[in-house]
Amino acid sequence: MRGPFRRFLMPRAHKAGAFCVGARATTKLSLLKAALFAVPLALTAVILSAAVIPTVAVAQIPGIGGPPPDTILIGADSTGLAPELAEADSSAILADSRAILADSSEILADSLEILADSGKVAPKILPVISSGVGPSYGLAVWSWDRDALLSTRALTLAELVALIPGVITLRGGDYGTPVTVMAFGAGGGRIRVFWDGFEWLPLDGGVPDLARIGLAGFEEVQVERHPGELRINLRTREPISPDPATLLQVGTGDLGTSILSGVFVHPNVFKGSFTLAFDRLETRGPGLSAGGTLSGIGLRYSLAIGDRGGIVAEMRRFAPRTEVLNLATGLTRNDWNIRARWRLAEGLIGEGYWGASSLAGGPEDPIYGGLDTRRTQLGIRTQYTRGNLWAQGTARKFSGHGVPGANLELAAGSARGPVASLDGLLRVERWASGYYPSWRARIETEQLWGFSLFASYEDGETGAPFVSEYEAYLRSLRPGPPFQGDPLGRPRPRFTDRTGIRAGGRFSWRGIHLSGAGLYMEADSIRPLGLVLDPEGIASPGGDRLGFEAAVSMPIPFPWEGFMLQGAVQAWDQDLPYLPRRLWDGTVTYHGVFKESRNLELWGGLGVTSRYLMPIGIPEPGGGAVPNLIVVPRSEEWYVHIQVRVVTLNLFIRWENVRRKADNIDFPDRQQPQARTLYGVRWTMNN
Repeated sequence: MRGPFRRFLMPRAHKAGAFCVGARATTKLSLLKAALFAVPLALTAVILSAAVIPTVAVAQIPGIGGPPPDTILIGADSTGLAPELAEADSSAILADSRAILADSSEILADSLEILADSGKVAPKILPVISSGVGPSYGLAVWSWDRDALLSTRALTLAELVALIPGVITLRGGDYGTPVTVMAFGAGGGRIRVFWDGFEWLPLDGGVPDLARIGLAGFEEVQVERHPGELRINLRTREPISPDPATLLQVGTGDLGTSILSGVFVHPNVFKGSFTLAFDRLETRGPGLSAGGTLSGIGLRYSLAIGDRGGIVAEMRRFAPRTEVLNLATGLTRNDWNIRARWRLAEGLIGEGYWGASSLAGGPEDPIYGGLDTRRTQLGIRTQYTRGNLWAQGTARKFSGHGVPGANLELAAGSARGPVASLDGLLRVERWASGYYPSWRARIETEQLWGFSLFASYEDGETGAPFVSEYEAYLRSLRPGPPFQGDPLGRPRPRFTDRTGIRAGGRFSWRGIHLSGAGLYMEADSIRPLGLVLDPEGIASPGGDRLGFEAAVSMPIPFPWEGFMLQGAVQAWDQDLPYLPRRLWDGTVTYHGVFKESRNLELWGGLGVTSRYLMPIGIPEPGGGAVPNLIVVPRSEEWYVHIQVRVVTLNLFIRWENVRRKADNIDFPDRQQPQARTLYGVRWTMNN
């Protein structure tokens, strides 16, 4: 697209550039009050239980309904039998009557239990503002609901997102060190996290440090993988049944690794519903000399007002710690918000919220002890749904250095229409220097003879947080020699302009799914991560790249059903920072459900993930005027995961890097664990 038409559609891009607690209230009762209360209740229970007991059973209870129609009355005149035979028959009938009476008592007890259960009221659930698009490979959306989160091998959010083909993790070491994810070499400013619509802003870099987000307490995790953006949507768990429930995960393993996380949901606390989530993952690290912890807590309280809406207050606090040298520790992140959500009309939901985020160091930290990066945001969200059509609007206003002043998003689409699913989004960011728009559109046709087609296009300019004077301030706090500036000798751009195209098709037949797509990407520059992982990172020149991706999922014809072969590959004509030329993964999985009750379930998987050599946004030491970027070695990790569910108890075991490849690293001198075995339980309990 060139000329005036391109400038009209893409105003700033005409230049070069998954699918898926309060204490219980107590009341003192006198003996007389208790009796006055218990007697009517017992009589009412008997009357109601008689109403729900089957008629035949009621008729068999002595003194209630008389004898059954086929009962033979005992007596010489009526039977014509000898007295001894009549006596024997009467004994048998008496025994049968006692059995019937026992059965009647059991039925009565069951009816009392039903009566007690009938007094439970399901909690009121506030209207949900969904993302509008469901899981789809063609639309590049992956999703995990509550059950899927229980069955996955991932222990952290970064591990979960990395299960998506084409997404890689960038880790600073073992648990406790910074970690983020990347797709299509998006770079700083293009990894976005939303927590119930509240934007989780990066506070110490250009991308979010996912070590500061625990996985416990989420109802759903949805990821959209676009050529120009990776978007992670998190929805907090809330009670859906009248009984409290607890999810507990406990595990241990090599390298001194221990896991403790849990979720407690209660439907009736101070007339509202309550959710408590906590995470704790601890390790001694590679060589047992680089310990670290991930620990955090989340709270949610929801109060329904009538049947149309209510208010919600949420808080999360997470504090990763590490003993690895030259990595910041002691930083605690706090996020909280309070919101009001209401069903304004049939199909129309509105929400307003206000919240804040902060990242602060403890007073004992000589470098970060005085660092406080509080950022606030005020937001309004609406969603309108009519049939399979939907539309959303979001406006957010931010305060503080290094973040946009505001952004506006408008999205609309059709979900699973008779011909196709399609949607589009327009976003405008306001920075001090002006307004910067970007937009995207995508479509996926419905299957016809097993075939479906899909395509997506996006273009626009996006700002990266934490550059300019504020980034220089953060750099001044880091240990080591002063930063010498960009070796390229030009200002570091705040904005990146990017165009992306993805188009392909999908074929499904008898459990076999084959997918493929062509890829095109054009970027004027790629921002560094801005984390402590690449403190000397530079904004790299972009370029245009051509590539393709393919995925397969098919059953394996073993004598036992349930085995699947899954694989995916992504390839490019040339690499870019954080974009290797080849990415691929393959897995043999098994899933089976046993027993008529379906109370025994088994998952298993043997797989590998691999990427080629990858340049990162750090220049080689002693480079020239245009330095070369550091390239990290090829990575390959084989793993095994087994999990068994017995009713609500899940037992799992996983082996990491079973081939013990020693040079799986994402940054120079940032050692990864060579191998590890983890095992534990995940247990859901209804209280």
